[in-house]
Amino acid sequence: MVSEKLYGLTVAISLTASVIQAFAITLQRRSHILNDAASPDDQRSSFRRPMWLTGFLMYTIANIIGSIFTIGYLPIVVLAPVGAMNLVFNAIFAKIMLGDPFTKRTAYGTLLIVIGAVLIGGFGVVHEPNHTLDDLIRLYKRPSFIVYFAIVELFIVAGLVSTHLAERKYNNPPVSLSDRTIMSYPQMKSLLGISYGVFGANISSQAMLFAKSGLELLILSIFQDQNQFIYPLTWLLVAALIVTALLQLYYLNKGISLCDTVILVPLNFCSFNVSCLFNGLMYYDQWERLFWWQIVCVLLGIAVLVSGVLVLSWRSMSGAIFLGDDDDNDDDDDDNKPSSAA
Repeated sequence: MVSEKLYGLTVAISLTASVIQAFAITLQRRSHILNDAASPDDQRSSFRRPMWLTGFLMYTIANIIGSIFTIGYLPIVVLAPVGAMNLVFNAIFAKIMLGDPFTKRTAYGTLLIVIGAVLIGGFGVVHEPNHTLDDLIRLYKRPSFIVYFAIVELFIVAGLVSTHLAERKYNNPPVSLSDRTIMSYPQMKSLLGISYGVFGANISSQAMLFAKSGLELLILSIFQDQNQFIYPLTWLLVAALIVTALLQLYYLNKGISLCDTVILVPLNFCSFNVSCLFNGLMYYDQWERLFWWQIVCVLLGIAVLVSGVLVLSWRSMSGAIFLGDDDDNDDDDDDNKPSSAA
């Protein structure tokens, strides 16, 4: 049982990590915006831009530290609102650093997103006891999981390939205006970013599955004198964790470069948590441990969160969506809108 002082410290660290992650993602987004606004000769790759690199390192470190403390010490009833607070901080930093208008619509949308996030994070988790390597291998070999995993991987690969092809077409539009398709529409850029963010979240959920399995093996090795790291399959699991972790960071950055964070981050959060839920249900065969009302709450949370995203992204005047700024006639925030270099 975690002591009261350690519990309070863990909550404080988790909230601090959420603030840093939201700030870091917004910093990366600002770097992408400034780079896109520069002349072609002055544009640089991400790793050659100090602002982006600072945000990337801050996000990675905060994510690692926050995950260690939240997963290891906090109960689900606290994890859910802590995760939702990240979305609130994200909206705040988007207003401060990117000049996004914070209107009544923004407040309503953010509130819906937070409520949806709490429902998804609070009811989308099923507890599972620790396993040995033999247990994990047995779980991996189950036909139902093999079929599920193959379908998911095929879906992710097909989705990412399609998105990459669509991005290439978007970056090389037809010369003739009459030949242009939906690929040349302004909102297509944000849709591409959303696609990268959602598929990246699915990869991140797989990294979480590998991390949880690796943590179980580490606990057995250290605290129960059952060294699980003498087996090649254990190191294969570690390699899979590293690969998926790097891929999810790459596609999160791709999403940030194309889409506003106030839209991308909530959808990424939703996709990650729902994917984690189904990965756990299939991998650990947890269907008997999941109550029907949990599924209802998760589905309700998804609907509420997506509704919040639509509220944030809806264009009342132009009829477009996912553009990331606010066009309300009754909101006098025109001077808060970001310039091309913001």
